[in-house]
Amino acid sequence: MIRPKVLVAAPTFDGMKYCEKEFFDRIKSLDYPGYDVLIVDNSRNLDYFNELRKIWDITVIHDHSDEEKSVFRLISSRNLILEYAIAKDYSHVLMLDSDVIPPKNVIQELLACDKDIVSGLYYNFFVVSGQKKWLPVAWKLLTVEEFSELQKIPSYSSLSRSDLRRHITPEEIDSGAVLEVNLPSAGCMLISRDVFLDLRYGKFSSNGGADDDRFFIDQAFNAGFVPFCNPKVLCDHLVKEKYVDDGKGNLVHKSFSDMIK
Repeated sequence: MIRPKVLVAAPTFDGMKYCEKEFFDRIKSLDYPGYDVLIVDNSRNLDYFNELRKIWDITVIHDHSDEEKSVFRLISSRNLILEYAIAKDYSHVLMLDSDVIPPKNVIQELLACDKDIVSGLYYNFFVVSGQKKWLPVAWKLLTVEEFSELQKIPSYSSLSRSDLRRHITPEEIDSGAVLEVNLPSAGCMLISRDVFLDLRYGKFSSNGGADDDRFFIDQAFNAGFVPFCNPKVLCDHLVKEKYVDDGKGNLVHKSFSDMIK
């Protein structure tokens, strides 16, 4: 049997130096035989790009995007990765965030799911009812029963079920099942060639926000692809140094401060 040709890839920039060593040590030591690595640096100058090329002995390209906002530079870099994968005839891209540390068997485990889009799982901070919580970065649509209960609340009565999603639950995670989701942990996501031949990341998602992952998944749904999450592929998420509390209970991303303007 021919082994799938997998590209492990991530965008990065000089604000991610704090987690660089752990990330690159891991992606250079995955268990899958014969995978390739591509890093796309979208820093605003070439200093970090030159550092990466000298230190890590991996393929690094510089994204010369003229976008001003960091989130739009990120989108440009993700699309460069997909274009590189097409040109080099890869069957799959493992799209990573450079602060997500996957398990060493991530490629085998996600390939075994036999899905066009499937992610591992990691957690992040979210503010819920004024409290910071550490929650899974994967969401499902509300069930019919959950939606019916929520509609009893006047402020939700005008919303449709497609407007609402929830984090996957501890019970769903503990089940060990590969879960159909509305939005996966897209910073550790295996994408098949059937998907990335035609789809690209973009600037604005269905909720009107600048959200590269949400845009890509929206496009995938529109093209007939369903995303999944495999909670057994549990990743570390090195975010604690990335956020600061603004004193009002809000977590502000200090590296991407221009994303929230």
